[in-house]
Amino acid sequence: MRLSRRHFLTKLACASAASCVFLPWPRRPTPSYASDSSRAMPRGRYLIVNADDFGADDDINRGVIEAHERGIVTSASLMVNMPGARSAVRLAKDHPKLSLGLHVNVTAGERVVDLGDVRALRRELDRQFDAFRDMTGDIPTHLDSHQHVHRRLNIGRAFLELSHRYRIPLRGSSEVSYIGTFYGQWEDGRTDLRYISLDYLISVLNNVEPGFSELACHPGTLGGHFDAVYNWQREIEVESLTDPRAKVAAARAEIQLTNYRDYRSLLTPSTARAQARVGSR
Repeated sequence: MRLSRRHFLTKLACASAASCVFLPWPRRPTPSYASDSSRAMPRGRYLIVNADDFGADDDINRGVIEAHERGIVTSASLMVNMPGARSAVRLAKDHPKLSLGLHVNVTAGERVVDLGDVRALRRELDRQFDAFRDMTGDIPTHLDSHQHVHRRLNIGRAFLELSHRYRIPLRGSSEVSYIGTFYGQWEDGRTDLRYISLDYLISVLNNVEPGFSELACHPGTLGGHFDAVYNWQREIEVESLTDPRAKVAAARAEIQLTNYRDYRSLLTPSTARAQARVGSR
C-alpha cells in the first residue's frame, strides 16, 4: 500500500520509540554578502527550484525536463536505484543548466531498507552515492532523500557526515532555506489542488526571503507507475511550474532563479571559507 507524504511520516515517526524523534529543520544563518576585490555580491533573493524523484520512471523524467525547459525548475534530485535512473542521467547531460543531486531512496522500489537498521542504511547511503558517481562521472551538487528519511535522528548523522566530507549542501542543513509547501496532498489520500495551483506558487514566490532558498516540487506526466497515490497531481504541478506567469512573478519579486551548481559560485569568499572549514573537520 502506498501512503501520502503526511501519512507516511506519521507512520514512520510512530513505528518505534527510537524513531519518534526527527532532526528539526535548522534555522538558516544570515548569509554573508561581504565583497572582495574581484566582485561584490548584492543582497537579493536566490531561488533553486528542485524537482524530486528524477529517475523514478520515464514519465516523471519527462515532467521534470518539461518543467525545466519551459518553466522555472533549475535543479533535480536523482533516484539512482529506480528504473528511470539511467535515462534521467542522459537527459541531464543534454540539459547542462539542470544541476543534479542525489535523492537517497530507501523506501521505494526493490531495495527497501529497514529504517531501524542503522548499519544497513549507512551502507546503502554509501552505495547510492558511489552509484551516482559511476552513472554521472561526478559527485552530486546537493543531497536530500525520499520521504525525508535524512531527518531521522538515527541516520541523520550519516547524511551530515557525507555532506561535510564532500562539501555538498544537505537539504535543511545548509545556508539554503527549504520550502516544502508546494505539494498537493497534505491529508491521508486526499488531494488539495490549491497547494499546487499557479496562484499558490505565485504566493510562495512572493514570500521568498532574501538569501538562498530551495523550493521542492514533484513534476511528472500521466502514465507513470512510481507512486499511485501521487501520480496525476504531478502533471498539475507541471502546468503551474511552466505557466509564464510564474516566471513573471519571480522577476517581479526580484528573484534570481539559480541552481545548486551555481550556488557555490554565488557564495562570497567568507561564506565559502566557512563551509570549507566545516567540510574539513
